[in-house]
Amino acid sequence: MLSEELVISALKELYDGRPVAFSKIKRKLKADGEELSLVLEKLEKEGKIKKIESGSGKSFELTSSNNGDNKFDLLLKEITEIKDEIKKLQEAVLEKKKLSENYFDEIYNEVKDNLGYAHLKDIRIEMGLTKEEFYSKLKRHIEENYELIAGGEEGFVKKGSVYGIIIKRKR
Repeated sequence: MLSEELVISALKELYDGRPVAFSKIKRKLKADGEELSLVLEKLEKEGKIKKIESGSGKSFELTSSNNGDNKFDLLLKEITEIKDEIKKLQEAVLEKKKLSENYFDEIYNEVKDNLGYAHLKDIRIEMGLTKEEFYSKLKRHIEENYELIAGGEEGFVKKGSVYGIIIKRKR
């Protein structure tokens, strides 16, 4: 015999903002259709659930007095989705910071030796960028603010030489 509490708990689990179809409830409870219909009718008469006729069958949802938990669950779900969106935005901001010139300068200050020399490869790796991203987006900044010195494993190629070591220009 199906209990009212069992049917109500199944409705709470299956409810996602839309009425729950009779067939879903039946599948969830693995119950006889007639027995389930009787329990649902009794709950409807007591005002605990509301029957909604749809084109293909009947659906049920909890009335507002019983629906408080589900509204709370939906609110929690929405909050979780908003948190995920905020996390994505924070990652996007971090990504922008990686490409910023100020971040390059911060990394330079960490990587440079005691004479002020730094290898572009070390800065690029520390920033976590590919060669293409690093050299295409920061070329102007590097050429305007740093002296290029021949040497290094990677860098800018000019007149057949690799310029992969930099030192900050004196202003």
